[in-house]
Amino acid sequence: MGEFSDFTKDIHQRREDENMTKRKKYMVIGIVILSVAILAGLGITAACCPHGHWHKGYHSRFHSEEVADFISWKMDRHVKDLNLDDSQRQEYEKMKEQIKGNIKDAMERRKEFHRIMHEEIHKDNPDLNGVANLAKDRLQKMPDIIGENLDLLMDFYNRVLTDEQRADVIQMIRERTG
Repeated sequence: MGEFSDFTKDIHQRREDENMTKRKKYMVIGIVILSVAILAGLGITAACCPHGHWHKGYHSRFHSEEVADFISWKMDRHVKDLNLDDSQRQEYEKMKEQIKGNIKDAMERRKEFHRIMHEEIHKDNPDLNGVANLAKDRLQKMPDIIGENLDLLMDFYNRVLTDEQRADVIQMIRERTG
């Protein structure tokens, strides 16, 4: 009876160890996604913040091309350490162009949003409820915009990179997150 009890304890311990390994894997993937989301959020925040005063309107010191190029440059800096082969490089360039296009589109939508807001606020009798609804609508779309870019990054991570390169990505994220 004692041997059976030890055997079941060993099985339970192995299951706990496997579950812990799965938890660590999910934690690492979660950290990767969170880090990319933070990076994307900071980029969008830097690009979308009004840099003037309210009475001057909504003016950004960045243009859509500059923001897209900056984020592209940041991506290139980190990807160069992965030593991509030719086919991986092609996939990376394709993904990077999609992300740049998404950023440019988002910046153009941002400009249009600010134009509409500026026009409405400067009317003799502005509709603040309409402005609030417009802002809420825009905020609700932001997770989808960020999520689309995260999906592109995670597809590249899961489909294109080797196990060794994925480990390198995780190490880079760990170093940056402390």
